[in-house]
Amino acid sequence: MHTNVAQAIARRDRGEPVSTGLRTGVAFVVLALLAIAADLMIGPGAWFFAVVGSVLLTVVVSRPFVGIAVLMSSFMIEYPKALQGTGFLTINNVLGLILLVLLTQRVYVTEDRWFTGNREVRLLFLIGICYVVSGYFNGPPTSLLELIGSPPPSDDVRLYFNRVAFVIFFASFIRTSGHVRLIYALAIAFMVGSAIVGVWEVLHGGGVSGFRASTEQALIRQAWNPNRLALFSIIAIGALWYALQNVYNPVFRGGIVAIVLVLILGVFMTASRSGLLGLLTCMGFIAVEQGLSLRRLLGMMLVGTLALVLVLQLVPEKSLDRIANLPGTGSTSSDIGTGSLERRQYGFEIGFEIIKENILLGVGAGNWDITRFLHDPTGSTAAPHNSYLQAMAEGGLVCVLAFLGLFWGTWNNFKVAESLLPRGRLRDLDWVVKGARVGLLTLVVFSMFADLWQSIVLFWLVGLGIALRRYAEDLNPVSA
Repeated sequence: MHTNVAQAIARRDRGEPVSTGLRTGVAFVVLALLAIAADLMIGPGAWFFAVVGSVLLTVVVSRPFVGIAVLMSSFMIEYPKALQGTGFLTINNVLGLILLVLLTQRVYVTEDRWFTGNREVRLLFLIGICYVVSGYFNGPPTSLLELIGSPPPSDDVRLYFNRVAFVIFFASFIRTSGHVRLIYALAIAFMVGSAIVGVWEVLHGGGVSGFRASTEQALIRQAWNPNRLALFSIIAIGALWYALQNVYNPVFRGGIVAIVLVLILGVFMTASRSGLLGLLTCMGFIAVEQGLSLRRLLGMMLVGTLALVLVLQLVPEKSLDRIANLPGTGSTSSDIGTGSLERRQYGFEIGFEIIKENILLGVGAGNWDITRFLHDPTGSTAAPHNSYLQAMAEGGLVCVLAFLGLFWGTWNNFKVAESLLPRGRLRDLDWVVKGARVGLLTLVVFSMFADLWQSIVLFWLVGLGIALRRYAEDLNPVSA
């Protein structure tokens, strides 16, 4: 069965050869007619969207992995308004519909209904059910949501299931080593770009409060938050460090080291204490996973020394004061960041009160704001800054356990893929497997200090783990 499925998928992914001159001419004629029709029926300028949409449709139908890349980028970055669409006619919805049709056709041809028995997909749906049931029984009245201007919780539920659909599409159409490298490198490129923008802004007097790196919604839209920008920088550091082990050209190696140094600089410029902890976690995991050797030790010491010089020379003093103001260490020469620690501690206390009242069933996805507003004497609607706390408050005990199972299953998928991949294929994907693993570990640690379990990064890692394992099992069906 594995062999037949793999052969069918291979035939499907190869696609048809480039069309002849006649077919190309016919395609241009069809595009021209579509452009004229759109201009007459919708209005001037609509021809552009008709042409772009037709080209995108053609490319995605023949190469579905391109659709996954576009869909992931639309989740991560802020597209120009002209390309976002309106109402339900958005690029995400159109791509989702196309991919759904392609997935239905693929299941019909190959009879590969892998997602019906996949553990991670089942856990994702279990989490979604927890959110829906909790919101139905414990969700606040709509009138209260309108009182504080909070969006309806259905938006959060819909967003969550959109992410689940992305995971299924991801693991269904990312089926070759080239696909995996593309989709992984694309996300890392977005993260690197966001970090560079954040560093640039701080060097020119910008950023949050004039000293904390932030992208102000450039590139990865969530990187406007310094803590999340630190997370993205650390995930990229792990990926590039492992990529460095497979690159032997001195120019390319020097370029990768330079980018890693900028990313480390970016972590310190965010002035994120959770970022500092995440960076230490990443470095510690790499040291343990790779083992100690004189060459690796000297390499890490060299990079660390260069990073220290850059940090001391370029990072604003306020950023260093804030990142060094850790809980339990007392005040530093400056009390920058102390208020943030106090607010987080107070938020945890309110969160535990909410959990005690709804320990089995939470209050529903997206209902943290209104629930805290009702429990907090100050009337605050601030985020919990802790993914475990938020999942427990919004989805209940089963929801949190399902998330933990999801993390463990994804971690295990990376390990199984690494063990099953033949040596030659592992060489191509080694940096992806190991980089994704350290990225997952960083996310688990960061989740104690930020609200991340609706972030596309989590679903990207889950989909990557499933895709890598399925690819490895197709290559080695006996062991699987």
